[in-house]
Amino acid sequence: MGTFVGHVFVGLSFLFFGIFLAFRFSWRVLNGQRTQYQEGKRNPGLLGALGLIPAEGVMKLLFGTTITLGELFHPPGVNKFHLYNQADPTFQFVHPNEWQHVSMYIFISISGLLDIISQVCLAKRMVLVEQAATNMIFYVSTLVLHFHTHGKTGVENEVHSLMVLTTFLIALILTVEIWKPDYRRLWFTKTYLMILLGSWVLHGAFIIFHPLMGRPYDSNNMSDTMFITTFYCWHLTVDAALLAAIFGLTKTLQMLRMRGLPLQRAKHGVSNGLCQLGWNGVGKDPEELEKLILQVVEDREKGLEEELL
Repeated sequence: MGTFVGHVFVGLSFLFFGIFLAFRFSWRVLNGQRTQYQEGKRNPGLLGALGLIPAEGVMKLLFGTTITLGELFHPPGVNKFHLYNQADPTFQFVHPNEWQHVSMYIFISISGLLDIISQVCLAKRMVLVEQAATNMIFYVSTLVLHFHTHGKTGVENEVHSLMVLTTFLIALILTVEIWKPDYRRLWFTKTYLMILLGSWVLHGAFIIFHPLMGRPYDSNNMSDTMFITTFYCWHLTVDAALLAAIFGLTKTLQMLRMRGLPLQRAKHGVSNGLCQLGWNGVGKDPEELEKLILQVVEDREKGLEEELL
């Protein structure tokens, strides 16, 4: 992460993961699901086990492993997999930046691995273990980034301070979720912060290594340092708009799906609709049934929106 490519990779990874959660939680809320951690249906055989592999677990495992190897062995031929200089009689520590980064990324890999073990290998899913491992990612990141000042300029430290703020807020939300895992406002709060962390780390790569204005930021220039916070505030607005757009897009896709599959729509409310038809003395006319189904679906969507708000 101590390079432009490292920051871009980390930023895109968190941003992609946040967008993934945004679509997932939007779809669940719009379909009336109230549980965040669901037990997968276990089918016999190898294919059944493979079907239980969580996408987020695989993403965390691949991201953590890839970026860890990059920190220690990139560019090719470099080997930073040692803590101290063996040729130095005082055994001075070496590569402090890289080892701080690795300390963060290892917990991401561990979290992904535990997600897979919990949901695929165990007879009963250990949700608390998954939550604790995910919490550790952001508490460790907050601690490491807070003291990640070795060889940094004032501008770079300010960028990292705002990363610390974001990771700490995510850690707090995840801690509350241990007791309130199905509180849907928390789902979208942590998703929003995840998107914010990704976009800010991505932008931080350009601030630190490749400023878009063509000159490096001056830590002694008050205007340059003040605009760091201003940029972060802009991210707050843009990322909130992105989350709202994803929710709106998901709702549109769900409505198209419901309208294109009348039989599937009927499963959500046609029993009540048929009772109402019979009560009102309405026959089994397909057009009248279709109108009633549409009314049931619209009432259900309004109820979900009111419950979400």
